[in-house]
Amino acid sequence: MPTLEPWSFALLAMALLLGLVLVALRLRRKSTMPELPTDWALTARPVFTTEEKRLYRQLRDALPHHIVLSKLPLVRFCQPTHGDQVRYWYRLLGSTHVTFAVCSTSGRVLAAIDIEAERGASQRTQQIKQSVLGVCRVRYLRCGPDELPSTADIQALLPLPVLTAKMASVPLPVTQSRERLANTVKSRRQERANLWQDSTFADSRYASLLPPLDPSEETRANGAARPTAPPHR
Repeated sequence: MPTLEPWSFALLAMALLLGLVLVALRLRRKSTMPELPTDWALTARPVFTTEEKRLYRQLRDALPHHIVLSKLPLVRFCQPTHGDQVRYWYRLLGSTHVTFAVCSTSGRVLAAIDIEAERGASQRTQQIKQSVLGVCRVRYLRCGPDELPSTADIQALLPLPVLTAKMASVPLPVTQSRERLANTVKSRRQERANLWQDSTFADSRYASLLPPLDPSEETRANGAARPTAPPHR
């Protein structure tokens, strides 16, 4: 009768051990997943708080030609540069989100605004937000529930060429369009410095991410509001 070699016993033991590990992992996974309830004791609630509703209306009035998304997770508008780090970044960012994200019509996030709760976010969460928004070149503004940004503050979040290009395409009367563009350029000059001092981008680490005010863009913006002469008959 053939006898088993010592290495055969070792392989058999390893196979049994591996099987036990797999069974233990499966049991552990089942134990961490809650069972489906028989009674779904839930009720609907509003998405916005009172302050968030006010800020949302201000964003829509100030930026009518941009998309405003609420409670947008960071993982929705960033991705790892290395595919083998997806799980790491997903676990790090988790459910961290911004209160509002201002997007272009193509879906790119241009700016983010957070309404801070009374308790405020943890230092770790705030560091994660600032780092992610910094590398993604997303402008960031934090405000309290009783200190919501003005229309000029909101418009100053966007780069001037982006803002004026959108506003110049609005079919408004010539005088109204000219006045609106002029006020935007003026408010940009007045609000630019103190806005970033109040926001998290006052940090010198993010100062290089802010594009300078281009005089040529201002010239084109003002030129877009000039009426064209009617054709001679």
